[in-house]
Amino acid sequence: ARPEGLADGMVVIEKEQCRTLPAKIAFTRTLNAQSLGDVDSTVKYAKLALKLTPEEDYHGRAQVTVTLGFAYWASGDLEAAHKAVADWIDGIQKAGDIIMVTAGFSALGDILAAQGRLREAARAYKEPLQLDIEQDEGAQWFMAFLYLGLAMLCHEMGDQEAAAQHLLKSNEMGERSELVDWPFRWRLARARLEKSRGKLEASINLLNEAKRLYVRNLIPDIRPIEALKARVCVRQGRLAESLAWARERGLSVEDDLSYLSEFEHITLARILIDQYRIDHVDGSIHEAVGLLARLLNAAEEGGRMGSVIEILVLQALAHEAQGDTSSALTSLDRALMLAEPEGFVRIFVDEGPPMEVLLI
Repeated sequence: ARPEGLADGMVVIEKEQCRTLPAKIAFTRTLNAQSLGDVDSTVKYAKLALKLTPEEDYHGRAQVTVTLGFAYWASGDLEAAHKAVADWIDGIQKAGDIIMVTAGFSALGDILAAQGRLREAARAYKEPLQLDIEQDEGAQWFMAFLYLGLAMLCHEMGDQEAAAQHLLKSNEMGERSELVDWPFRWRLARARLEKSRGKLEASINLLNEAKRLYVRNLIPDIRPIEALKARVCVRQGRLAESLAWARERGLSVEDDLSYLSEFEHITLARILIDQYRIDHVDGSIHEAVGLLARLLNAAEEGGRMGSVIEILVLQALAHEAQGDTSSALTSLDRALMLAEPEGFVRIFVDEGPPMEVLLI
């Protein structure tokens, strides 16, 4: 029997709380693991939370799904991340959250670009631009990221006119937004463009500004600023500074590989190739070739075709530095085969004279 004085409404509330409590506990554990950088536990508890969250709770499921998607992203399982973020978008569309729909397509475009699927990434960035969001200021803020993503895709694909147009639109919308990570991401994009134009000191200055403005968020930091600076230093011929960065980071060709360190290890391979070009000591080039082989296997297993193409390009440059033109062309041919359908251009052009020699 119900205790005397207990209202019907209280019973209903307690039943609802009991029904949703396991999901809330699992999601709390998910967030705790995420804050600790424990990707495996984040995935484990997010899966459990998703299983326990009612199907009709669109907001709750979307919250869990996006956390799961970003955990997959950080782990380097980009196909799983792609699926989870697509599910997140589907859930928030059902919930009618136009702001998060716009944010979701921005993340989806970034993941597709990392997968090397540039044309699908462009479609993802463009899809929310077709929505009627003129009255939703928050959604318009996130459009700055959509246009920025399109600008960088057009730049990679060699359409500099379209890149400039998207970049201008991105800047206009970003300046009006209140997104805390906009100033950081805007400077990162500009630093990349300045590096491609050969304006290396301007690129370094923008990266220093980006570092000062960095705001941690859910998006995995897969291109650390100091690694980006080390790459510019390589281009500037400041090998000693690049090597000092690698030592400070404790990077080694024998390290265990992970997606979060993949960009840094690819950068290390670049430094070792450059070191060989300068001092012609065989040790550095053999280390670079061995590291690149391991990186290639890991990137292929994770379906990270953007990384695969870059690694193949570096393999070609390493073999070219050794005078092994046949092996260089084998790696380059495979890189071109993967890159051509998606329209990659700058990943080759930005390598400068050594790549020109192989492409002629």
